[in-house]
This record gives sequence, C-alpha cells and structure tokens, in this order.
Amino acid sequence: MADDLSASGYRVWEALSVSEVLHLCEHERVDAVVIAAEMREEALFPVRLKHVTISLEPQAKTADLIWELEQLFPRESQQIR
Repeated sequence: MADDLSASGYRVWEALSVSEVLHLCEHERVDAVVIAAEMREEALFPVRLKHVTISLEPQAKTADLIWELEQLFPRESQQIR
C-alpha cells in the first residue's frame, strides 16, 4: 500500500512500533497516521491523543485510503473557491 500511496503523490513512512511513529511525528511533518488493521488498539493510545489517525479495516484497499485522505485533506485542485 505504501508504494501505491507514494505513486499517488503522498509522502509515506513506514514504522513498526509506536515509538517509531512518535519519533517520526516529532521530526517530520505528518498530517495523518495510518494504522494497519493488525495493530493492537491499546498500544496506539499515545498516537491517537496527539495526531489524526486512520485505522484500516482488514479488507481495506489503497483506493479506500486515498478517498479518506482526500476527504480529510483536499488537494488544492479539488477545493471549491
């Protein structure tokens, strides 16, 4: 999914732990944290307190995530003036 998001123009980092996510959020401009379906919810509490998060369902497709991101962060060409 990360490759597809990058190809669609999104800047993507992958993290394997909550501490990696928090580090990235402190040192990079992160608009949203996308959480894999297999992640334990209670482990993500510190991330959810400070950042916009999107939790994926097991059957989620890249197109679903892109739609959600575009609802939260419309691209300039999509914004109504």
